[in-house]
Amino acid sequence: MTLRIDWGDVEFALTWRTDEGRYFLDRETGEVIAWTGVDDPEHSEDELDAGLAEGRLLPIDPLPSPVEYDWMEEFAATVGKPELRRQLEAALRASRPFRRLKDVLADYPAERQRWFAFHSERLREAAKEWLEENGIASAT
Repeated sequence: MTLRIDWGDVEFALTWRTDEGRYFLDRETGEVIAWTGVDDPEHSEDELDAGLAEGRLLPIDPLPSPVEYDWMEEFAATVGKPELRRQLEAALRASRPFRRLKDVLADYPAERQRWFAFHSERLREAAKEWLEENGIASAT
């Protein structure tokens, strides 16, 4: 099945972790549907249940945190400045490593931009893999 996919929406859904709401891919339209909970004004629970039962809607579960943690470790290993690499490695060993990595990179704008590009590339690869695992080819 080939669909026109909004990569940004799929990537956002793969990284959004919340106890409220879920994301689904509509297998007919390629649209990513955000369901914000029981009182969602756009999508009723019955609509979603029907879409899931028909196989039209595919739940998009967020990537497990260890996947993104591995990306941070991989990125830190590519940093050329030994002092910055040590700071990043220490941030990854501390509590709240996701926040700490971003805090360290705030003082290094070029490396911060490189991190965002690195993360985006890994996220796009994960999105493509998820689509392939679910038998969907992207027309975009």
